Amino acid sequence: MTPGAGAFAQFAGVRLRIEGGELRQALIGGQPIDPAKTYRMAINSFMAAGGDGYPKLNQHPGYVNTGFVDAEILKDFVAKHSPIQAARYVPGDAVLRR
Repeated sequence: MTPGAGAFAQFAGVRLRIEGGELRQALIGGQPIDPAKTYRMAINSFMAAGGDGYPKLNQHPGYVNTGFVDAEILKDFVAKHSPIQAARYVPGDAVLRR
């Protein structure tokens, strides 16, 4: 993937510092990634199937399909949180590039 081509991963609770195109620091919940720990993540079906050129994760042995449909989850979220305030979702410093 080339910069500016879209396909930017969206995440919460993760902070990345990228310098010269290389990952220099990754934090989860404000803590460095611990190779001895197991982490779980939630992704939509498009990404799980390798959308936007990402690796296919729906073939991974630990993958669990919840059966939730992306559009239904979004619809429920919007209904629950309306009116949506875009300022609450500004990415801030989640990814620092130098």
